[in-house]
Amino acid sequence: MYVPPAFAVDDRAWALRLIAEHPFGLLLTCDRDYPRASHIPMVARERDGDIWIHGHLARANAQVDAIFGGHVATAVFQGPHAYVSPRWYEEPRRSVPTWNYVAVQACGRLREADSHATLARLVDAFERGDERWALDEIDEEYYAKQLRGIVAFELRVTELFAKAKLGQNRSAVDQARIAAETGLSPSLGP
Repeated sequence: MYVPPAFAVDDRAWALRLIAEHPFGLLLTCDRDYPRASHIPMVARERDGDIWIHGHLARANAQVDAIFGGHVATAVFQGPHAYVSPRWYEEPRRSVPTWNYVAVQACGRLREADSHATLARLVDAFERGDERWALDEIDEEYYAKQLRGIVAFELRVTELFAKAKLGQNRSAVDQARIAAETGLSPSLGP
């Protein structure tokens, strides 16, 4: 990801919050002639000073070969984003359209993980409210069959790129106009 200094976020906690708030990401691998991508929910957690991304793929997904092969991968998480019109700037005739957004890319090497533990992490992250569903409520035979149909993974993050392109390179007046039109302001950054 191209991250100009004005938009770089060096705050690890901010990156982890973005992943937690926007967990439906894109897992990218390149174990063939072209990249492979899967849109999946993933969770991040810190362990032994490292960030780990957890998720799973359907066993029938050809991308599982990258898990079994221990290939490098990138997990992409995208937060709020919006089109920015030149009309919103102080000098619209001296501006061009752009897109403001926040995003995180986590790069590392894949490895197979325990499917039950991974599902437990995902359920724990996404179940809400007083009446939370739990894995122990599922029929054991059915659950065993479902586990055979997935391959869980973990990715130890070795490179983390976080970006908040929110008009920080524009005047305060332009930033206020962009925020009023899009709901995105530099306050979304760290």
